[in-house]
Amino acid sequence: MAVTFSPVEALELFCRFCEKVTPCQLDRSIAGNGRTIDKNSTFEYYCTKCFKTACFSGNDLLEQLKTAPKKEPPREYTPHAHYCIGERIHHKKFKEGGLIVSKDSGTPSRILVLFDKAGLKKLVQDI
Repeated sequence: MAVTFSPVEALELFCRFCEKVTPCQLDRSIAGNGRTIDKNSTFEYYCTKCFKTACFSGNDLLEQLKTAPKKEPPREYTPHAHYCIGERIHHKKFKEGGLIVSKDSGTPSRILVLFDKAGLKKLVQDI
């Protein structure tokens, strides 16, 4: 039996239409098996600025739920690791921390990170 999963209602995510990080609201949940919402389900969020939607998997959003109640120090970035939306990382080259705001599938997959000074940067993961 699948364990139910509750997504975050409001997030700051990268809107590819506005081309910046904006507040986003949960629009709907799509159960993968058709019955139970779990971490493998798809969640559709809409941008509160342009009202366009984007979909994310529960696995991508899971880290947001883990880190929301408590503030953990950012994890050191390495291209070999796997990251989740909402996770904070620290990049040695930029010498600053950033927030993961989006993910792209592909080979290798990429994360979009909003750094405090360097701005939005695409980084690889899971090499």
